[in-house]
Amino acid sequence: MKFTFAAEDTIAGIICGLLLIGLTGRFFSLKLSNMLYVIAFIAFSVFILLDIVNELRDLTTHFGFIVFSLAHSIVDLGIAAAFISHFSGWNIPYITSAFVPYLKNDALIFYAGMFLVIGNVIWLCLYPFLD
Repeated sequence: MKFTFAAEDTIAGIICGLLLIGLTGRFFSLKLSNMLYVIAFIAFSVFILLDIVNELRDLTTHFGFIVFSLAHSIVDLGIAAAFISHFSGWNIPYITSAFVPYLKNDALIFYAGMFLVIGNVIWLCLYPFLD
């Protein structure tokens, strides 16, 4: 259950990671409206949920890839939910109280962005071997 192609969630993750890196201003500066970050992370969350459904529907791939893909998707979904709560001010149960206080530190925002970029680039490189 994908919109157009298999790697759309990884590309959305890379874009969201680059948005976070730009927000911190470490390598480049890109400060946008909070609502644009919310829209980007909501779109990313939709792609993640579709990826999880797709992984659970098609269990013909190697078991290790499925487990790592689901684990990575769950971590990505947690990061996305934390940033949705952070930028919008919405109270998401457990996420807002547990993770959003850490997002006041620019270093942690940078590392979350790096995780999204590096992790999703690795999955993007692995996709040809999974299909």
